Amino acid sequence: MDNEKKDNVVMFPRLSARLLEKGMDSLKAKQFKEALTCFLQLLEQDPMHPQGNLGAVLSLIELGQLQDARERAEQMLNKDIGDYFDVLQIYLSVLIQLSEYEKVVSVVEAVLEEHQLPAAQAESFYQLLHFGRKMSEVDSAFDGSEAEEKDVTQEMATLENMLKSDEIHNQWIAIQQLSYIDVDLALPIYRQFLQRENGHPGIKTMVLNHLLFKGQNETFIVHKFGKDFTISIGDLYDVYEHAFNVAVKKELEERLSQQNPTLLEFALTVWWDYILAIYPQEPMPLDAYFWSHAVEAAAQQLSGMEQEIHSEASVDFHPEALQQAVQQLLDIERLTFGTQDFFNN
Repeated sequence: MDNEKKDNVVMFPRLSARLLEKGMDSLKAKQFKEALTCFLQLLEQDPMHPQGNLGAVLSLIELGQLQDARERAEQMLNKDIGDYFDVLQIYLSVLIQLSEYEKVVSVVEAVLEEHQLPAAQAESFYQLLHFGRKMSEVDSAFDGSEAEEKDVTQEMATLENMLKSDEIHNQWIAIQQLSYIDVDLALPIYRQFLQRENGHPGIKTMVLNHLLFKGQNETFIVHKFGKDFTISIGDLYDVYEHAFNVAVKKELEERLSQQNPTLLEFALTVWWDYILAIYPQEPMPLDAYFWSHAVEAAAQQLSGMEQEIHSEASVDFHPEALQQAVQQLLDIERLTFGTQDFFNN
């Protein structure tokens, strides 16, 4: 009996890790029903699992089940599951998609009243407050077809202003909302955002993927990391299916899936964040073994673990080259969480 209990203790964490990985892979591959199934199975084992709950919310959003997404996000906020402000931003984006602008206003007003926020984060919420108030005014001032036309015009103007913000969450919410507007109407806003210096590189990749999904075949100028790239949408590829990117993923899985599934989960997040940010550039050198070790080391450092380069890697690669790669990965993660100083280095 004791052996059976011991076996169960070992088995379930590994099963949870596999369900989370499969759910994330399905989400990235736009297989949203399969992703939702995986996340819900994970939550049957661990109802408080932060990534499982967040994955379920994101899957529901992509499936258009916005009321269910709203309810689950509210539960996460009420039960303090996951990072409060990250979940709150997603919750607000759902409310916006549901056109519940008065609710957006009341929620943001409560947050600003109850929390002492850093200046940059406070600015993000003030912009959302302004957006909610503006859209509430439009809803109450017009009706019928005139209301619909005024709604779209006002919403696009407000979303365009949100995209000028330095706050990543505002950019993300604006792009999410623009995806529901006719792509031809939104095209000028996309063009401007792709060329802006303060546009988050990962969110710019989201825009490119959306344009590809919508069948656009035009050429765009994309500014990333101080450089301008001319990109034809028809030449784009799915970063999650690119052979080299998948090879790095497999290297990490082979080394960490049994040894440390939690570190594997985080390492894969670090890798995809990096790939999304630098696209259409490719990581150099194109060596999956090299990058898998760099990603593992970066994930260790970000997790507060002692950074450990495997002995075989330290022999195969020059330590300085490996550390430079680790630093690039760390810089992208800092950018993702709002630190942009390395642009000026």
